[in-house]
Amino acid sequence: MLVKDRMRHQPLVVVSPDATLTEAQRLMQERGVRHLPVVTDGDRLVGLITRQVILESIPWSAVSLSALETRYILSRIRVEKVMLRDVVTITEDVPVEEAARIMVDQGMSCLPVLRDDHLVGLITDVDLLATTMEMLGARRSGLRLSVMVPDRVGELARLTTAIAEIGGNLAAVGTWRSEEALDKLGIVLRVERVSKGQLTDAVSKLPGVEILDIREL
Repeated sequence: MLVKDRMRHQPLVVVSPDATLTEAQRLMQERGVRHLPVVTDGDRLVGLITRQVILESIPWSAVSLSALETRYILSRIRVEKVMLRDVVTITEDVPVEEAARIMVDQGMSCLPVLRDDHLVGLITDVDLLATTMEMLGARRSGLRLSVMVPDRVGELARLTTAIAEIGGNLAAVGTWRSEEALDKLGIVLRVERVSKGQLTDAVSKLPGVEILDIREL
């Protein structure tokens, strides 16, 4: 799955550099977004405005001001004066997990998507969270099985074979590294068409496999 499969496509909600923060704030509220790419010439990205940027633009001395006075302050500030300029971007053909890694490493909540220096989309942390939820089968009914196995070749195949042999259908799978034991691998699976008892019995017979959790969803 690539960024182009999950990004928000054009037309996006954007703002121009000479707009005021009041206008940017109103756009966010009306369109229900947290990020506004700042563009010129239609689709040339020059910056990014977020809710946090707007909050940080209010002088600390204005904390005791009324809402009306705060709005007046924001109406005097242009987007270009406070926007994020060194924006981390990405392209459409990047895997979604790489986009997630960049967001985590850079502390970003969104990534503008460029094609030949033109803004063509935006992918956010919420988009990636929804993708993770889908990849782990969160909206599918069945059994959720979490196990810890030795981190070596063939362990996942051994586990899925045992499930297939009892007639189970593997709907989703994910893995994680154990922080306590570097030689262990955590696996979470969404399994359909078998009972909890059948699945527990089949997996518990596998040497070296520790069942962490099994539940019906």
